[in-house]
Amino acid sequence: MKRTQNRTLGAFEKTFWLLDQIDSKDFCLAADISGILPAEEWRKAIDMAQQRHPNLSVRVVLDELARPTLQHAENLHIPLRVVHAEQNYRWEQEVEKELSARFNTAKGPLLRVVLVQKTDSTVLILAANHTVADGTSLSYLTRDILLAVTGNELELLQPQVSNDQTLGLSEDMPAQTAGRVLELKIKTDVVSPLVSSHRFSESTTRKVLERARQENTSVHGAICAAVLIASRKMRPEWDQTRMELVSPICTRGALNLDDNFGLNITTQSVFFENQPYLSFWDLARLAKVGLTGTSSVEYTTGYLSFFRDIVFGHNDMQQMLDALKQAFNHHIMVTNLVRVKYKTDFGPLKLEAVYGPMVRSGKGIEQTIGALTTNGSLCLTNTSDTPIPGLLAEIEQILEKACREDAAAKTECSFR
Repeated sequence: MKRTQNRTLGAFEKTFWLLDQIDSKDFCLAADISGILPAEEWRKAIDMAQQRHPNLSVRVVLDELARPTLQHAENLHIPLRVVHAEQNYRWEQEVEKELSARFNTAKGPLLRVVLVQKTDSTVLILAANHTVADGTSLSYLTRDILLAVTGNELELLQPQVSNDQTLGLSEDMPAQTAGRVLELKIKTDVVSPLVSSHRFSESTTRKVLERARQENTSVHGAICAAVLIASRKMRPEWDQTRMELVSPICTRGALNLDDNFGLNITTQSVFFENQPYLSFWDLARLAKVGLTGTSSVEYTTGYLSFFRDIVFGHNDMQQMLDALKQAFNHHIMVTNLVRVKYKTDFGPLKLEAVYGPMVRSGKGIEQTIGALTTNGSLCLTNTSDTPIPGLLAEIEQILEKACREDAAAKTECSFR
């Protein structure tokens, strides 16, 4: 198999590419690293990682059937921006800058890197376009860059096929063609998302994990419950609203995929009425139950089939966009990468924490909570055009209170 990436987009890849024409679908991950190395060494490491991952050398162009395709491009140079900063510099502002700068998917590349060099530590920020990547991709790419910058060789990966192709589903073949293919012009409205972050102690993280197991739920369910309660409390207009909470679901396990840089997710919405009589852990269990069966081949197939019906079989871009404009109207997204699944010691460098994913996931009002545990500490981020001030600290307080309550008690957790 050739290592160059040339193929049509899968259904969800095409969905993200279409949505990106009307509203930014870029996202970031940030790694807090103890230790510093020269910027030139990071530059070499990024180039090595690009050689490993075929999707880092692509652009998205229309073929003769007006289908968006991944096309390999030689000599695509991944931008590296270096920021020299004091030790207490707020790296989140660099993420905000990256989320405000759109990718040109027709030219590529679809990744940018920011290196915040402090006195004795480094923050590595990866910004990507969602058409070709997900949060797990950026986590593995962080590992690969750290391996390369500390003198390790990287094995070259073969191009990743779309999830559709992995499942044996046919590629997009337009049976109906529009009289004139809509000329897509990316929406260039300036967006200014704000980002905040919060790192839990190892002790608090362990308590949440242990109590969630006792209560027959998950850390993800507990985070969802805490976000719902905090949001209703801190945003009064949501107090009586039927809340839609979206969770991205990784397809790598279900489809037995490797560590390739690619888009390998589905999503699932769970709706919550205002039910103040439910305890915190009742709410957490509801959040978990709402995701039952989503990490399966069957769910992934059904999910892709839904979007295939919308974006495959014709090339009427306007029809696709009109249908997709009605999607993603959620209030909250909790995008949980669970935990860093690789070692965090890299010789002269130590990966202390990873934050994200940080993404504008809907129309701008939503609160997007990124969650990832590194070295036993849960890290949360909130990304929104209209963030709820203090939301992450309130989430931690709610979780700590829930963990202190007697497991046998049914303490009421009012949303008010």
